[in-house]
Amino acid sequence: MTVPRELHIGSALDSATLDSLADFICGDDGERFPTYRSSSYLTRFFSDINIDAVHDGSTRKWWVLDILKRLPPAELERAILRLVDPRIYGGKKDPLGMAVRSMNEILAMDNLGIGFIQNRPVLTDGAPITFDVEDLKKEPLVADAEAFLEQQFSDDIRIDDLKVDTVISGFLQSRINEVQAIRRDKAPLATIFLLGSTLEGILIAVACNDIKRFMMAPAAPKDKSQSVLKIQDWTLNSLIDVAHQTGMLSLDVKKFSHVLRDFRNYIHPYRQMSEAFSPDQDTVDICWQVFKAAVSQLKESSKNP
Repeated sequence: MTVPRELHIGSALDSATLDSLADFICGDDGERFPTYRSSSYLTRFFSDINIDAVHDGSTRKWWVLDILKRLPPAELERAILRLVDPRIYGGKKDPLGMAVRSMNEILAMDNLGIGFIQNRPVLTDGAPITFDVEDLKKEPLVADAEAFLEQQFSDDIRIDDLKVDTVISGFLQSRINEVQAIRRDKAPLATIFLLGSTLEGILIAVACNDIKRFMMAPAAPKDKSQSVLKIQDWTLNSLIDVAHQTGMLSLDVKKFSHVLRDFRNYIHPYRQMSEAFSPDQDTVDICWQVFKAAVSQLKESSKNP
């Protein structure tokens, strides 16, 4: 096992980083931070790392932030490492994992991260940050996952209803039948990968039924000479966008279909490892709902070409 390179804070951290650290110490957001600290526990937190700071009754967040801004680098480092110390979580994996993930997000913009030397947390090099400009341009989801999951779609999916090529429909139906089987066997990765590839196959088959409509859409992908690519060479990303532009998929189904597409891309093991993607049954339920919704809308569209 590789021992991380231990670093130390040599200068003040960015003000936005300190602001997020104050949120972490207060712990008001239970989905990101494992421990809520009231006034007395804020005092105790600093006391435990030998920092003399007694909460004065003022707004907790702003008081903590003021303390952090006045700490020298060595004491600020103690505060950070205390928040990811296994001892304050009694060695429990779940709260410690939440703490480490949140701390890595906070420290990332300062090129720092959290590592461990045996059971001792240390500051180390942060994971490189890359931004996908096209991904940043995407609109936020228009419906939340809970509301989307409440919609009702039939589990009985028949590819014949889409009126696509009869040869490919047999292969697609076989994949859907297999998805039904492995979904019940609690195989989340296999289910997600098969759902993503099957949706891609369905969209290609639907596009081949209406080539002119797809090829003329603004989002139709083009090569360097600005000629539209053959349908078989389109990515799932383009197929989803054009299916929406042609009115076959609603905006919310388009958005959630891109979520399924992103999950499907974890078929590459190193990407899964680098982003620590570990899907559970809830992830599968969302992907299955996306798939059913897309097929349902494509079926309706085939009735009204």
